[in-house]
Amino acid sequence: METIFYLNEFEHVLDKQGRVAIPSAWRSADGSARFVLIPSSDSSLKLMPHNLFNEMVAEKVKKISLGDNAAASELAVLGSSSQECICDKQGRIQIGQKLLNHAGIKDKVSLVGSIAYVQIWAPERWEEKRANTANCYEVLGKLSEAKGDK
Repeated sequence: METIFYLNEFEHVLDKQGRVAIPSAWRSADGSARFVLIPSSDSSLKLMPHNLFNEMVAEKVKKISLGDNAAASELAVLGSSSQECICDKQGRIQIGQKLLNHAGIKDKVSLVGSIAYVQIWAPERWEEKRANTANCYEVLGKLSEAKGDK
């Protein structure tokens, strides 16, 4: 399986059905793509490749006891708030109204590459967030200083 890095940013218009095209560079060589879309605490959406979501969640979920009601409630929140997305033949995904409302998205979206996944923002919120975020050289510096790399 090829590794896809989600780089660059794109602004697209949502169609009347709430669909947006995923850039071809962010899809598999055959044009297909399967994602999980989850709301983020910063009023954006995270579009995670299905395999990354699976790595993060599947093994941990298997270890949770069926009698663990607190964990079951947390999983219900995650599951009911999330959406599976499979690109159609034109490379589009449909974003549910609940998720659009969460992100304050009306008619346009900013698709922002975040290396391992995609962030989806209302364009005006993304511009505000970007203005208050470190530049790429600062981020690379922090990554190179991260523990475990020495």
